[in-house]
Amino acid sequence: MQHHVYRYQLQYKSKLNGPLKVLLIVSGLFTFAFGMFSPIYALFVETIGEDITVAANAWAVFSLTAGLLTFITGKWENKIKETELGIAWSQFVIGFAYVLYYLTDGILMLYLAQAMLGIGMALFWPAFHSTYGKHTTKDEAAWQWSLYDGLAYLLPAVAAIAGGWLAEVYGFGAIFIIMAILSFICGLFVMVLPRKVL
Repeated sequence: MQHHVYRYQLQYKSKLNGPLKVLLIVSGLFTFAFGMFSPIYALFVETIGEDITVAANAWAVFSLTAGLLTFITGKWENKIKETELGIAWSQFVIGFAYVLYYLTDGILMLYLAQAMLGIGMALFWPAFHSTYGKHTTKDEAAWQWSLYDGLAYLLPAVAAIAGGWLAEVYGFGAIFIIMAILSFICGLFVMVLPRKVL
């Protein structure tokens, strides 16, 4: 019986290697930070005196920036030697975007923050998928990706509750500070990792 348990533990360990664990931690923090704000984004826009049309237009700025630049960043990150550095750089840009949200007091700053967030997302996704994909194994790829996909739903659920509570009790400023700190931590974490880890 003990031998069977030990063999199962070895088999499980082989399914989730070290790099995938690191990437799940990074994407988890990234997803949690973004999930704190995105469900209550329109409420934030109202607090700076703007309406639903501005909220929609600003979200369009974010989506257009992220979508169009992803084509460019994906091609560029394909050429760099250490693709994982794209993950680190994205987190610094996203952290800066969250600081801009903290400073936002009108429509122009809102659009700037949304555009900066779009740039960060465009840097993040191609680099993350490329780095995660190269560490998946042929036999376990579906399960390994399911861990990422499952967390991408579960963590925003917890983050949404936390973000709503923080916004009500401490205001949006507290959320933006926490989001920025989480992003900068992710970026620094990836930067200081030995390159052989990822």
